[in-house]
Amino acid sequence: MGISFKEKYGDWALITGATSGIGAEMASQIAAKGLNVVLVARREKELEEQATLLTERYGIKAMTVSADLSTSEGVEKVKQIDKSIGLLVLAAGIEVNGSFAKSSLEQELKMIQLNVTSVLQLTHHFTPAMIERKRGGILMVSSLSGHMVSPYFSNYAGTKAYVLQLGASLHGELKPKGIDVTVLSPGLTTTPMTADNGVDWSKLPMVAKDPAEVAEIAINGLGRKAVVVPGKRNRMTAILSGIISHQKQAIMGESMIGKAMPKNKM
Repeated sequence: MGISFKEKYGDWALITGATSGIGAEMASQIAAKGLNVVLVARREKELEEQATLLTERYGIKAMTVSADLSTSEGVEKVKQIDKSIGLLVLAAGIEVNGSFAKSSLEQELKMIQLNVTSVLQLTHHFTPAMIERKRGGILMVSSLSGHMVSPYFSNYAGTKAYVLQLGASLHGELKPKGIDVTVLSPGLTTTPMTADNGVDWSKLPMVAKDPAEVAEIAINGLGRKAVVVPGKRNRMTAILSGIISHQKQAIMGESMIGKAMPKNKM
């Protein structure tokens, strides 16, 4: 029999973005494997509901931290956690889309703070203790957009490309130290973020995947792969993005994505 998930990563996992979408599913599936969880998200009521659900269903301990990771105060709050975190799951993120010239600079900067800076800060904070223990796991959430040229999602794609490169590079750097690092790059997934972003996804050749399935693929891939892309079509898109020139991707992307964007965002 192989080593169990709990033996591999220890007693506590920390999950950001833990109350919705892929983050909530990963929190549930990690709790099902017997790990206690620190749930991090903004809304206190939803956090408490999620914690109660997981403790009752799986008999584990759950701690909640209400924090907005798009602020430095929120990141500092998470850094104060005194549990020995053996598995770090960074699923919190936001998306800004539409015409770059029309977008709110404040929102674009907020997205960089959440999608990029908080990921760097929390990874940097929790990694040294994992190195000392010679075991641990880090699961970052990028996006298929991070692999490809994405007009009308320009800054979002940039933030996710950062996570992709950071995580894949750390996969190589930290593996010899006993730490598993994997990047999840999901394509279109049925989450509140994609439901509320104003894009008419039916006009694009994409089929939304279920967040529970995406979470399961990510957890199963932890430590085995540097990057996990759920779905055959998504994997093919990621491969082609490394072959087709940036110029062609930009022209094709503008044409396709432009049809799905609402006119007030163009």
